[in-house]
Amino acid sequence: MDLPSEVVDLKIAVLGKSLVGKSALTYRFINDKFPTEHDTTIEDQYCIPTKIDGIECKLEILDTAGQDDYQSMLDTWINSADGFILVYSIDDKDSFDSTRTRYERIIKNKGTTGYAILIAGNKCDLEDKRKVSRDEAENYCNGLKVDFLETSALQKINVKECFLCVAKNLLKIKCPEHYKEETTNQKKRCY
Repeated sequence: MDLPSEVVDLKIAVLGKSLVGKSALTYRFINDKFPTEHDTTIEDQYCIPTKIDGIECKLEILDTAGQDDYQSMLDTWINSADGFILVYSIDDKDSFDSTRTRYERIIKNKGTTGYAILIAGNKCDLEDKRKVSRDEAENYCNGLKVDFLETSALQKINVKECFLCVAKNLLKIKCPEHYKEETTNQKKRCY
């Protein structure tokens, strides 16, 4: 298997309602720290060099606003990315339900192939306040044929795995020759 000779750009947008922890997840992934302050995000971009399966990559992460005032920008964010992390909070059923709207907008803008999606149930450290069961989320994601992980930016649970799962799935799309031996029966889901 030949490795790509150039760095592979992987553009990932982090989408979800306000206050589900999109920025905290992104900050934790980039800085390996939990943010001590929170400012409302409109749009933040980060660039992280990394190596995945021997391939040099540049992760371009777009942390987006969740407030209704900025949803007119959703199509622009979707069209600028190849991978998506749809974040909800396990203690907010409405945020879980809203992942369907974002999923449908991705399909509308991007068609049905050529990108990677993972749904992240964030704040899994709030088990005593849970409104969305893990089984419900897994069944929902299985139905959509997207990956799923429960995460906690606070407790550093599945943060790195969340971003790297999307990145690796994008590599399989962008560099299929590197993964040609992996059949659909062997496809590994992130959960």
